[in-house]
Amino acid sequence: MPKLKNILIIVAVILTFGIAYKLFRRLKDTEKLKLGNTSLKAAKKLTSFSDLKDIFISGFAMKGFIEIRNFSDKDYTINQLSLDCYSPKTQKLIAEQTNILPGSLILKSRETTNIPLEYNVDLINSLSLFKESELIPADATVWQIITEPSKYWSEINLRKLKVKLIGFIQAEGITLSVNEDYMLL
Repeated sequence: MPKLKNILIIVAVILTFGIAYKLFRRLKDTEKLKLGNTSLKAAKKLTSFSDLKDIFISGFAMKGFIEIRNFSDKDYTINQLSLDCYSPKTQKLIAEQTNILPGSLILKSRETTNIPLEYNVDLINSLSLFKESELIPADATVWQIITEPSKYWSEINLRKLKVKLIGFIQAEGITLSVNEDYMLL
């Protein structure tokens, strides 16, 4: 009986070390998954006042991708993706992600994978984003800009438009946090 007890103890110790080693390797691989570039652009180019007017009427759509670089020797499957757009200063929710993650998105070993992103920003949120980004002059109301475009067009600087991406990407127990400002133009 004592030999059986010793064998069970040795097997339990070996299993414990095996599990600990797997967890250690997973933690080491966490360092090998990195976020790369983010490309997020308005679906319709903002080049004229009529484009800006269309945004005030129907909101605007944003499309793009985020890169994940896998430097490990192992492939990972993305389980969950949640990246939302917030205003950069007040952290007010501007847009939630509208595209659904494909069934099995695999991060191949030693490759860069682009994950598609899509957002739709409504009128109220786009107005608050434009005000906070100082796109609209502080002394002007939206109604004044729409009714008197020639007066305010020279003051509107579309290059100031930016959002903050906040969320996470989870791949087989590894979570990558995202918290970055991004210029839309």
